[in-house]
Amino acid sequence: MVIQSLILTIEIAIIATLINVPLAFISSIIVTRTEIKSLKFIVDIFISLPLVLPPVVLGYFLLIIFSPAGYLGQILTNLGVEVVFTKFAAILACSLVSFPLMARAIIIAFDSVDKDLEKIARSLGSTKLKMFFTITLRESFFGVCGGILLGFARALGEFGATIIFAGNIEGVSRTIPLAIFQSIQTGDDKNVTLLISCSVVLGMISVIINNILISKSNRKYK
Repeated sequence: MVIQSLILTIEIAIIATLINVPLAFISSIIVTRTEIKSLKFIVDIFISLPLVLPPVVLGYFLLIIFSPAGYLGQILTNLGVEVVFTKFAAILACSLVSFPLMARAIIIAFDSVDKDLEKIARSLGSTKLKMFFTITLRESFFGVCGGILLGFARALGEFGATIIFAGNIEGVSRTIPLAIFQSIQTGDDKNVTLLISCSVVLGMISVIINNILISKSNRKYK
């Protein structure tokens, strides 16, 4: 159970992170670069909301939306697509919960870029897209990588939304946090110790790499 939960946790966290990356980039660009204040305000609210709501509430919202009786769930059911209590449900739950941390970190990274460099690039005829890749992304690279890693680390530890929306199904949605919960309930102390050890090791690796990236980013601006 330990190896299976470990592999499943990493797999779900990676997919959830890949889903979040383009969304985090788009929302971060809107918040840091758009001049439309109302749009910036709305996007900022949607980024912050999952951060302040309990994960169980987020899982419940997902359940309402994607259940066969839900608005989107009815459409998907008619198409023969099941979401609730599947691996995809676990991915969506992890993606939603980890998104705010990733987006916030990328926003900070984009904000740290010298706007004068971007203005100079634009004055020299650079397109917005070229300026983004050659100036904005290059200058904020370590901060962006740190944000992506932070989102990945949060996805590794997701529990509340997953158990509500995806259940605690072995081989499907039983990630390490859910496996720890299951082992505690059944009194399996050996598995609890192994699972907690895996969780701590993964967390420490993520934090160490994130700190290295932050350190590199800070040195870049000194």
